[in-house]
Amino acid sequence: MKNYFKLIAFLIAIVMLVSVFAACGNESVVEDGSGNSDSVEIDEDREFKPDVEKNNYNEEFFFWIMGDSNPVDTYWVAESKNDALSEAVYNRQENVRKYLGVEVVGSDTESEDRYVQPFKSAVQIKDGSVDLLVSHVYYGIDGFITGNYIMDFNDIPEINLNADYWKLQFMEDIGINGRLYLGFGDLNILYTHVITFNKEILAKYEDQFDESIYEMVDNYHWTLDQMISIASLGYIDNNSDGKTDDDQYGIVGFQSVPFIGFMQASDINIIEQDERGIYGISFYNEANKQKMSDLCDKIKNLALSDYACFRNDYSYPQMTSGRALMEVSGTPWLKGYLSSGVEFGVLPFPMYNEAQKNVGYRSLQWGGYLCVPSYMGEGDRPQMIGETLEMLCYYSDDVATAYYEKLLGKQVADAPEDRRMFDVIWDSVCSDAGQTYFSVVLKTDVLYVLPRVTKADSTTNLASFVGGCESTIQKNFKQFVKEVK
Repeated sequence: MKNYFKLIAFLIAIVMLVSVFAACGNESVVEDGSGNSDSVEIDEDREFKPDVEKNNYNEEFFFWIMGDSNPVDTYWVAESKNDALSEAVYNRQENVRKYLGVEVVGSDTESEDRYVQPFKSAVQIKDGSVDLLVSHVYYGIDGFITGNYIMDFNDIPEINLNADYWKLQFMEDIGINGRLYLGFGDLNILYTHVITFNKEILAKYEDQFDESIYEMVDNYHWTLDQMISIASLGYIDNNSDGKTDDDQYGIVGFQSVPFIGFMQASDINIIEQDERGIYGISFYNEANKQKMSDLCDKIKNLALSDYACFRNDYSYPQMTSGRALMEVSGTPWLKGYLSSGVEFGVLPFPMYNEAQKNVGYRSLQWGGYLCVPSYMGEGDRPQMIGETLEMLCYYSDDVATAYYEKLLGKQVADAPEDRRMFDVIWDSVCSDAGQTYFSVVLKTDVLYVLPRVTKADSTTNLASFVGGCESTIQKNFKQFVKEVK
């Protein structure tokens, strides 16, 4: 009997030891501020993993979002509201809290004219009220840089810009002399312009294609000429009166901001730095002059055609009304399409031609940038800010998926090819100095050159437009770069 009790005691001891060792060996266990153990995982199968050790800073991370240009609920939520998006955003915050002991506290800075000065003031007085800002796409950006209000991401050692959850090339394209003041990665949300199409209308013409429209994208056959050709099929003069009052169009759109992206999609940027280090107009340099002229001709001829309806406001017949095959759309608009009940597809802006295959698709991003204040605090606070930002980017996969579900609704399950198109578009997002630093050359209106020249009633000549603003752009950028500290 004694031996029996000894055996029982021995087995109990073994079980207790195994439990202790298992707990010690679990790298996902951290202590939160209340002393409770929470587990959070880092995916060991991912190629890039944060070089960030678990910690318990017991700090708050103050996150400002310029809500006019950035959907606040995709960056921060106060609580989960039992929908996929808020749950994914909340879980990201919880992962950071569990891994670093940092509470993410968000706030909406609202409109573009109300966020610049408060941010500058907070940095100047060093009150620690902001650790990260999601900015407007251009409003206030030049002043943040020349006034030394934001950090160069190269100087934040906790951030690995070579990781796949950062878009280094995007950041370098708008860097100033190698300095990366504007961050962009998986924490950011896709805000670009796309080509949407009415699936029911397209089905009437698909037997005329050698491949599906999605296969055109996959095989790099989705070009500007292809888009125009498909649009030409979609025109129907419904009442045979030769007028355009109640017709079905091949393509429609607001011929202003959305049309700017046809330049970048054609691998033409507005402003670039040349080999001498001088910033100037790149869409009309020797390499791009003929392509830009041809692009403008194609878009203007499309605007003049019977099968297109482009207007200077939103009064055109939308794709969801059943009166248009395709529409030039902004990604934030898609969630509004769901209420129409019309099944729609999503495509990137087309390449200029198939010779662009080595570059691929390019989608101009219109959401804001990640800006880290130049004053990050004392002690271990700068390290905490860098690590928190790194982990927020790393834990953003589920947020992107939930956001696409919000834009596409049940189509994510019913039409996985549309979900896949979002991956193609996200991989293709690009930046352009002519957009980011538009405030530097605001009076030239250079950002809007393509929609301005290609409107059906436009009398603007491309060469004369360039001649009228090129010297001003070079002068202003030269002064801007000089002021960068």
